[in-house]
Amino acid sequence: MSESVYCVRVRRIIWKRSTLLWLLALAIMAGFQWWRGARIDGVLFTVAVILVVVDLVKGSLVEPFIRRHTVPRGVILACAALVGVTLVVTPRNGWLALAGVIIAGAGVTLLAWDPQRVRDVRPDTAVRRSSTIWALLAISLCVWEALALVISATSPLAATIALQAFPTVSVLLDPFLQSWVGQTFFVGCWMLAGLGLLRLWSRP
Repeated sequence: MSESVYCVRVRRIIWKRSTLLWLLALAIMAGFQWWRGARIDGVLFTVAVILVVVDLVKGSLVEPFIRRHTVPRGVILACAALVGVTLVVTPRNGWLALAGVIIAGAGVTLLAWDPQRVRDVRPDTAVRRSSTIWALLAISLCVWEALALVISATSPLAATIALQAFPTVSVLLDPFLQSWVGQTFFVGCWMLAGLGLLRLWSRP
């Protein structure tokens, strides 16, 4: 009788300091969003934490596609225009606007995640510099929002007065976005920035 020997190879997970810091920051923001009752934001940050952990365990970036899916530039522009119009003509805090933001976020995630055949080879210093700038920007905005909401929630002043004294980003943008022109301008800049980060013009 032959015996089969099965060898299980366990890969050692390397916990880099930068990865731990990102995990800590994302976990804190996830807990904070759940604490303040923002369930959608809490889900997004929780998913981000899970993806980072999966990357560590897997040993490589999580790829959502087995094969590369090419989305034509025209289709992306048409979808972006539809979402943009929806965000302009619907109330900012309504369900349609929320659905538009969720659809835009899901689409951008899939497009940015989709591996490209040819990518520009950038020097390591440029990649590190860009990563540092984006990380500082993201963390600064998160800290700003968290501090403003915590101070307004724990302040002896009324919630409205506290938010005016320690405003969040959305509170600062409210006067500008109350007009149709301001809302259209902001949505247009937001969409163009997203399309630029996706490097849309280099797609077929």
